[in-house]
Amino acid sequence: MKNKTQTKALMPYAIAVGERMANEYLLKGDYFPKTSWGCEGQIYPSQMGVALLELYKTEKNQLFLDGVKAVIESNIRKQLPSGGWALMLGATGNGTKFEVTPHLVQLTADIEDLPPTVTALRLMADYRLFTGDASYDVAMKKGYEYLVKFWNEEEGAFDEMLVGEALKLRAKPKDYHIYSYQCIFSLSKIYPEAKQYVAPLYESAKEVFEEMNPFTYPLLHAMYAALIIETEGKSDYVTEKVKKRVAEDITFKSHFLIKEAPGALGHHDGLRGIHLDEGHIRNSVGAALAMRFYDEHVEAGTFTNSDFYRDVTNWIISMYDGNGLFYEFVDIKSGERMGVGTPSQFLSVFWILGIF
Repeated sequence: MKNKTQTKALMPYAIAVGERMANEYLLKGDYFPKTSWGCEGQIYPSQMGVALLELYKTEKNQLFLDGVKAVIESNIRKQLPSGGWALMLGATGNGTKFEVTPHLVQLTADIEDLPPTVTALRLMADYRLFTGDASYDVAMKKGYEYLVKFWNEEEGAFDEMLVGEALKLRAKPKDYHIYSYQCIFSLSKIYPEAKQYVAPLYESAKEVFEEMNPFTYPLLHAMYAALIIETEGKSDYVTEKVKKRVAEDITFKSHFLIKEAPGALGHHDGLRGIHLDEGHIRNSVGAALAMRFYDEHVEAGTFTNSDFYRDVTNWIISMYDGNGLFYEFVDIKSGERMGVGTPSQFLSVFWILGIF
């Protein structure tokens, strides 16, 4: 009951963000943040689309569904002839703290990449499943047929499409395979033959989770934990292994905690490693989601009744700008909140709605 009450109390924030972002896509065809922590890439629009779709399911506001369609249509315009999508770093904005060079912008502009491909396909599948609208079926089928060419039977996962220098931008590329599972889980409800990939991908996801450690990028660490919790519920693996990992690595004893800012977590990226001079909303949202999922699917009150969850909640809300956007990070020394990139928008909505 507490989480439902909290969701209701926080919904005005989610609605404001949804309205702002839906209008951005409807008016401009994309989101061009004035400032962002890191360079914007093609993974983010689809994630924002998922957030808008979930908002529409809750609020039945046509603006949110129109925003979803605007994101999908923008994605289709960017679909490569092969059927895949490029990462397109910096296409709608470069970062103030994590900036890519013109060389990397060009390198990722027209080479197919796994995460943007599977996130785009997941959004189209989720939209199709909810609305029954077949308008985007041709693009979805083309993307699906391209994706399955990369299936690695031995690994139980899709091989990376991107290779070389650009792949180094991710701290650990395998961490992003969770997006493949989410994509195939949705597509399997449309293409029956895709069901063969679901179980292997889930087992692959668990293997990735096993390989994670206290220094893993907190948001993705938390997302894997949430996936396993949601899938297995009160299994021994969840109540013993996952619960311990959430408590020790992701929340209460995390190496990313920032003493000067209760509720804030630092960050880990592929080029700079771990840094605690910035508090990042994406990682606080990750911690909050992991705690919430455990309490909702396993045992109520285990994490969300804690002082830490309260601190995380208060800190996330403190990052709201009052005008439909959440800041991405805060400079710990100066206290200045900065960056209004896409991640802080869709992740805040995910947390408030209790989805990912």
